[in-house]
Amino acid sequence: MIRKIVSLTFAAVVLSLGALNYIPHAQAQMAAANVTGDWAVRMTGDRFVTGNIHLSQVGNTVIGSAIAPSGSNAGVLQMSGTFSGDKLSGSWRGPTGETGWITFNFTSARNAFNGEWGYNRRKPNGQIVARKIASTSF
Repeated sequence: MIRKIVSLTFAAVVLSLGALNYIPHAQAQMAAANVTGDWAVRMTGDRFVTGNIHLSQVGNTVIGSAIAPSGSNAGVLQMSGTFSGDKLSGSWRGPTGETGWITFNFTSARNAFNGEWGYNRRKPNGQIVARKIASTSF
């Protein structure tokens, strides 16, 4: 009986140490998943657009903004979404009030993504590709 209790206690200690070792590893993986930063973007769809967006991630929530090109749609584009695994799924709002959805698929290194976008309740309107760039803020 004592031998069985000692064996179970030893097993519990070993499992506890393994769990403690896993926690920093899981935290490191979560930190690596952060996509905060500036991104050079190319979009296809209604028109071909290139520019930069800034994404900010806290937990699994991501918000972003970009300056839309000059013309009738000039202004700030806003986006928000949820990050899960390598995928960001969310919505966007254009400077003139139009709205839609986005899906970005990030590389495991979090230095590039590709995806698609569309207007609300419609099939994809275009593709998007991006790569992370050095921050432009001071």
